[in-house]
Amino acid sequence: MKITLLMLPLFAGALSLAAQNCTTPSGSTVPNGPVAATANFTVGSGFVTVTLSNDLTDPTSAGQLLSGLGFTLSSGQTPGTLGPTSANLRRVDKGGPFTDLGPSATGWALDDTFPNGFLLCVLCNNLGGSGPSHLLIGGPASTGTYVSAKGSIAGNKPHNPFTAGTATFLINVPGLSSSATVTSATFFFSTTEGVSVTGTCTAGGGGVGPA
Repeated sequence: MKITLLMLPLFAGALSLAAQNCTTPSGSTVPNGPVAATANFTVGSGFVTVTLSNDLTDPTSAGQLLSGLGFTLSSGQTPGTLGPTSANLRRVDKGGPFTDLGPSATGWALDDTFPNGFLLCVLCNNLGGSGPSHLLIGGPASTGTYVSAKGSIAGNKPHNPFTAGTATFLINVPGLSSSATVTSATFFFSTTEGVSVTGTCTAGGGGVGPA
């Protein structure tokens, strides 16, 4: 069956599979300031869907934007291949106003050599990532603009456009069982590789512990 970008957000839901969430702990920070993010996973037979969001509104710096998500599965399975991806692209101009450019592929890539798991990444240009553009940005301030955004975001040509809202990914993992769970998640931020926050994951009302 061919899965289009428009079908992707509905795919996992149509199979009625249990979802699992991983989040950055409350109060998480990186050198450029506070950060907050959520990853929703659905594991099926031979695939994982990931819906990733940046939950920090009106960021100040590109250092607070999501550039990657690493995760591991209880089955320990790799390798995998990246299927369709979907996101809204957003251009943020000087002063904070923005223009949504419409739905598109995310510009992110998959590294299946991440230790014991997978890494969705935008800075991995050698694998097809579009960084330093296409980082995942949170929503604007209540004014409807990014009033706090400084020069690394607002009007920054190398960093524009951004992915905005939620970014959705389909990862094909041959032989994966739908009973597998996500055992850890690491959220990466900034236009520099290696800036990370360890996530906490839950499933079915029971915690699976810190990532």
